[in-house]
Amino acid sequence: MRKILLAVSAIVLVAAADKPPATSLRIAAVTPTAGPCAPLDATAAPGEKAYYDHLAKRLDVKVLKCPVADQAAAAAALAAGSLDMALLDPVSFAPVAATTRAILTIRPEGGLNRIPVVVAAPAAGPVKRLEDLRGKTLAFGGSMPAARALPSRVLAERGFGVDVLKAEVAAADAADALDKLRSGEADAIVLHAAAWQRLCMPDDPKAKPLCSDLKVLLKARPQAAQAIVVRKDIANETRYRLIGIHMPMHLENRAAFTWASSWTPKAAEFEPTEALALVATR
Repeated sequence: MRKILLAVSAIVLVAAADKPPATSLRIAAVTPTAGPCAPLDATAAPGEKAYYDHLAKRLDVKVLKCPVADQAAAAAALAAGSLDMALLDPVSFAPVAATTRAILTIRPEGGLNRIPVVVAAPAAGPVKRLEDLRGKTLAFGGSMPAARALPSRVLAERGFGVDVLKAEVAAADAADALDKLRSGEADAIVLHAAAWQRLCMPDDPKAKPLCSDLKVLLKARPQAAQAIVVRKDIANETRYRLIGIHMPMHLENRAAFTWASSWTPKAAEFEPTEALALVATR
């Protein structure tokens, strides 16, 4: 009972410390002419109006359009506290990564989710860190896009394209790749997180891990090309509600979704994302 009371007290304290939700939401809009934040005017496109109205209704706040010259200007305004939300790319996000965070990306139709990728090598072997993969042989967990194309992209974003690797061992699936790693045919294994979980993480948390002989060199998602970004000091309630409003938007308000997702060709749906989605972390 005492543990439960302490946990509840901690939650109450965190909630109390959080900022109250704002009475307005200021959204960056890249336009030919920068200007002050203001409500949409009569010239707004139908889809844009549908999006702003959708957010205003769900959040019960005023939603304002804030014209900026480009994404770099949007990032600077976010960091300065004069904006609440903006669409950024990796270049514009980098200078403000300490004070802002990504919250949403888009999955295109037929595209993969941004599945985490795991790179691992024998713990007793010579490969101790990601940099040691140069000139080494890798085993991927199959030939399907999630097993081959997506992990290759994650490695390439971190400087480990085919030009710096020695070779690739053909494997039928994740289990076969793991066998080839343990037989010495490969120096490291590259799997998407679901395959790693299935092969290496026992259902019983008390059981010995099945891959205790391996060392994880990297666990990362592919870098997002663009993401919706907010300030880190935005109220938690506002941030969570923004995510919850955008995720089903393709089902609830198609006009709003089409306009809001127009930066991604053939957009399928919004997806919640990690704070550093725009950074190729190691």
